[in-house]
Amino acid sequence: MTSENFHKTHVGMSEEAFLKIYGEPLNVYHKDNGEVVYEYVERFQMGMSERYVEARKYYFTIKNKKVIHKQMVISNQPGYDFMNDLPGG
Repeated sequence: MTSENFHKTHVGMSEEAFLKIYGEPLNVYHKDNGEVVYEYVERFQMGMSERYVEARKYYFTIKNKKVIHKQMVISNQPGYDFMNDLPGG
């Protein structure tokens, strides 16, 4: 899943078409009201290092075999200066 694909996905899309295009999600959450939430994650690395500087989590809510809601959550790793302020840094 990418930001571009997230924006192409529309509410009302069938669950079957959605899974055919994007494949199985990283996580699946079942809610008490019958909704299912699919979670996909996209991570961005800094250069050739193993360190991730940003992660985007994409959530798609499915009900009655249709996408009814979508949400993107962006998280950033703390900057270098912040890490130096930590105890032992």
